Amino acid sequence: MSHLYKLVQNNNEEMPKCYQKWYAKPVYTETIGLMDIAELIQRNSTAKKSDAYAVLVEMVEVISDALKASKRVHVDGFGTFKIGISSRGADSVEDFNASENIRGCRVLFQPEITTDPSTHKRLKKLIQGMTFQSSASLVNPKEVAGREEPQP
Repeated sequence: MSHLYKLVQNNNEEMPKCYQKWYAKPVYTETIGLMDIAELIQRNSTAKKSDAYAVLVEMVEVISDALKASKRVHVDGFGTFKIGISSRGADSVEDFNASENIRGCRVLFQPEITTDPSTHKRLKKLIQGMTFQSSASLVNPKEVAGREEPQP
């Protein structure tokens, strides 16, 4: 199974090296949620859909609680979640006030990485072996991507 892409032309004149060049952008055909994942787990294992869904919902809650408690969360074969903080600088330690200087936070995800023993290249385990296919090569790309790919 290949990941779909479409070609998009950069029309930003403020980027002279990239201006009017064509770039591949991913095309997503749908979004799947926890219930969809639970159904796929049911098809591929002996677990019932309802049991898989309950475990997935609880996993999300456990990860959220761990992140809020200053923990990094590693899911074997998947990757690591951690929190990143965005803050304004203070002139001194005494001048720093969390409610004024911390602007927000975000969840950072680093996919699990393996090393190819023959080439010593670092590979992201989740996308290892990924291939690509132009959405323009499909019979009706509008059905898949929502609009046709511009032709270069």
